[in-house]
Amino acid sequence: MAQQTKIARIADLLEVKEGQSVLEIGSGWGALALHLAGRGAHVTGVTLSQEQLAGAKALPAPAGAAGSADFQLKDYRDVDGTFDRIVSIEMIEAVGEKYWPRYFEALRERLKPGGLAVLQVITIAEERFESYKRSADFIQRYIFPGGMLLTPSIIAEQGQRAGLSLASSETFGDSYARTLAEWRRRFLAQADTLEKMGFDLTFRRIWEYYLSYCEAGFRSGAIDVGLYKLRG
Repeated sequence: MAQQTKIARIADLLEVKEGQSVLEIGSGWGALALHLAGRGAHVTGVTLSQEQLAGAKALPAPAGAAGSADFQLKDYRDVDGTFDRIVSIEMIEAVGEKYWPRYFEALRERLKPGGLAVLQVITIAEERFESYKRSADFIQRYIFPGGMLLTPSIIAEQGQRAGLSLASSETFGDSYARTLAEWRRRFLAQADTLEKMGFDLTFRRIWEYYLSYCEAGFRSGAIDVGLYKLRG
């Protein structure tokens, strides 16, 4: 239910109209693209994951949908054409600071004039960014090597430099904290199953710490998550 609520909120922010074209950068397992197709949009989803591509392609199209969803194994920088809307859910965190300008340039290049882009982004508090980027934290070292969180002001600045204006933003870090607590509870409840699958105690402890670490970050405000609407 929570996931469906989030997807519906993103679709509302996109202001998708029937017949419009949508590019999803980092289309994951396909749930958002199919929801948008159900609203009549024609969605192109790109991913670099063979597993996610196969999973998304295996999902049934919404009954009676006027739209469509086409999933492709492709780098977002190699996409051709322009789109009425662009959406990207927690993908930019993996891009790396060096490539932030190119990411926002790609948004502008692929977005039709007056179009909208909605990004869901995990951010780090403004006052923590300089110290954060100087050394790898636990997540960068063990979970997402090469990843880098942006701050809300960096999102606005990078967008502006690329020719995109920030139309709105909203955050919901408190919801993520509750989600992480539930993920950790379910993860720990499956300890026997994980052991049978071959995941040793070290692996399980790393992931328990990761989930706890992130929950604490959201509860303390050190990190947050938000939806950022950009206009072309």
